[in-house]
Amino acid sequence: MKVNNELEDQYSDVLKKFRYGRKMGLRSLSEMTGLSPDRLREAEAGSYVPSEPEWDLLGRSLGFDGSVIQKIHFSPDMTPRISLPEHIVPVGESYFGYPVWAYLALNPHDPKRALLIDTGGIGEILLSTIKKMDLTLEGILLTHGHSDHAGDLARLGRYLPEEVFLSEPDVKLLDGPVPARVHRLEPESVSRKYAGDGWNHIEVFRANGHTSGSVAYLTGGVLFVGDAIFCGSCGRAQTPEDFPESLSSVKRLLDGCPDETIIVSGHGPFTTVRKERDWNPFYGARSGKAEEPRPL
Repeated sequence: MKVNNELEDQYSDVLKKFRYGRKMGLRSLSEMTGLSPDRLREAEAGSYVPSEPEWDLLGRSLGFDGSVIQKIHFSPDMTPRISLPEHIVPVGESYFGYPVWAYLALNPHDPKRALLIDTGGIGEILLSTIKKMDLTLEGILLTHGHSDHAGDLARLGRYLPEEVFLSEPDVKLLDGPVPARVHRLEPESVSRKYAGDGWNHIEVFRANGHTSGSVAYLTGGVLFVGDAIFCGSCGRAQTPEDFPESLSSVKRLLDGCPDETIIVSGHGPFTTVRKERDWNPFYGARSGKAEEPRPL
């Protein structure tokens, strides 16, 4: 099998996230599947690719459909190539060498006015993009409080708007205090704040699991999910106890939006709701205890 290296998460990451979420040790998983602990370590390190029967055993043991992971994760040619609407400008930033997306949502009737959706840690690429486009930021919509998505707000300097939207539970995750002149508002108020005045309608969805206060924003047919969903995967749950909620968020977001909705994540390729329903192993995964399959 040819591994798809274009994804944010490889098959090895998916295995680790499921085992973490299920609070299952390597020895227990070995007993359930018949795969040795060493073989499982190799699979989680990406140096061993399980066979189709082994994926079935791993899936039944960890509570996901083992056939699903064999779609996008081993088919690089199926990686989505999606163009975003003109009013959405993706900015590929580097957070200490780690690729991360920030997004500028332009007012369709006045493209010099913009909302910043996640910060990418506010590096030089974002700052130069704002300057080059001569944008006025009217608000910052944060999906969650991790530093690569909400970090270093003060670096925006004169571009810093008066209002930042971030859920209260995620304030403690920020790498510094919100600048004194900025008002922090709850994401639920975004829809009212930007109703009319040329803006596309913005819906806000709860997306917790990766963090306690994670949210997603839907506007103009584009769903900004932060780390709640990746192409073929999702962000690691904050704790194993949060794993069921993370699974619920993936299902809630994918079931609650039209098939053609474009999903833009904090990392990795853009995708669609239809595609993620088809090949994301976290969609439809069991939230409760997995069954015990018979080893090979």
